Amino acid sequence: MADFEKLSGKNFPAAIQLSCAAIIAAFLGLGLFILFLAGGIADKVRLEAESQLVANELDRQVQLLARDQSQVSHWDDTVFALSERIDEAFVREEIAGWLWEDFDIETSIVVSADSKPLVVVERDRVLDPSEGVVFAASVEDLVAVARQNYMTHRRATGGRFVGPDKPLSKHTEMFAADIRQVDGQMGLVMAQAIIPDDEASLPDGAPQVLITFKPVTEELLQTMGKTLGLADFQILHAADVHPDLASMPAAPGAAVALGDAGHPVHAAWTSARPSAMIWKLSAIPMLVLLVLVAGVLIFVARRSAASLSALETSERQNRFLALHDALTGLPNRVQFDRALEDAITAGRYDRCAILCIDLDRFKAVNDTYGHQAGDTVIRTVANRIAETVADAGIAARIGGDEFIVLLHNEIDKDSVSWRCDQLIESVCRPILFEGGTAAVGASIGVAWWPDDALTAKTVIRSADEALYIAKELGRGQAYFAGMPVAAADKAAKPDGGRVPRAVNG
Repeated sequence: MADFEKLSGKNFPAAIQLSCAAIIAAFLGLGLFILFLAGGIADKVRLEAESQLVANELDRQVQLLARDQSQVSHWDDTVFALSERIDEAFVREEIAGWLWEDFDIETSIVVSADSKPLVVVERDRVLDPSEGVVFAASVEDLVAVARQNYMTHRRATGGRFVGPDKPLSKHTEMFAADIRQVDGQMGLVMAQAIIPDDEASLPDGAPQVLITFKPVTEELLQTMGKTLGLADFQILHAADVHPDLASMPAAPGAAVALGDAGHPVHAAWTSARPSAMIWKLSAIPMLVLLVLVAGVLIFVARRSAASLSALETSERQNRFLALHDALTGLPNRVQFDRALEDAITAGRYDRCAILCIDLDRFKAVNDTYGHQAGDTVIRTVANRIAETVADAGIAARIGGDEFIVLLHNEIDKDSVSWRCDQLIESVCRPILFEGGTAAVGASIGVAWWPDDALTAKTVIRSADEALYIAKELGRGQAYFAGMPVAAADKAAKPDGGRVPRAVNG
């Protein structure tokens, strides 16, 4: 009995230690498993995000090349210069002297309807057409796609044909592109149908096609890698890609396939590995605070969730305030400029109207009743403008008593004139507030894009200048950019009525 007690007394602490060791080992094993699993998921998610970034950047490069190449391929002068007898001066000045110097397009080849080279340019040198036969044959598949796109989307006019209005649109694009290795050099290859942009037209049949090759230089790769935040970014032939890259996330790099099956090309880079940072930051704390890790993780998770929720709410509010006027809730100047710029650059509308609106007699409200009454007037006017514009466009407040409107629906002169009348009439209605009644008016300047100006800034400036003239003519009216002032003055009401018709000549 004494021996048993002695043995028990001696082995019990060891059992406790073994039990603790077993618990520690279990927590350690669980922790390592969780870290390994989390690291693998993080690496996978990161790789997918990087791959998507690469795909988006390459698509952007293709769109840039298509836009640059279309400077020549979507042009009446090109159609005329290449239609019958090749205009050699045009080839030297507009192809050899432009595409290479301005856009780094190294090779430009024009092929006929039967795919025979008519023009061959290497950088800024015009070569004999026979020197482009091999290159043209190697990209015949792209030429065929570009021709088919043209045949699908061309429009008949007077027994002849023209291309679509927007040849770079995803729905009617007149080009086909790929990333290929040509003579040992990687680059973007593009075939684009040569179509008119204004007065010229084409006979029935397949069009001529402009083929271009823009090399993927080391400088371009470095720029793309820096833009994407990817180290060692490269574009390689599939045969040059290390086999280990296919086993991500275990491999040190990453690769995604580009181009078509007949011309296998890969983008490769050294992938950021979140798992390494996860292990580095978690290993020591896990060993030191192993017993407390579960509680710490729960605490951190709860605090993180609360912090993220608060941060999300704050970010949502900040995003709203960054794009909206705090007093009225209308879009602000930043959002309006962005919407107008996007509408113009994306070609969303063929035509739109800009209305600059300035309140008349508003200063008297502030001077007489104070800024609180002035704020009430501004909010009321903002609501009336927004209701009048409705779904015909976008209304924004750009400061003080100034508003601006983008109209993209019903933008013929009569409709815009009618809407200006409605805006002036709605603003002029009396505004009741605590302590009094305000009566303000509105003057409006109108300009059209692209009739009066070609860019967002200049069309706004034209509308603002028209607003200045409207106020000079007696306020309470609308003046349309480009209309003679004498005609506007004659059209205005001689008695200076509060709600005259919009002056549009």
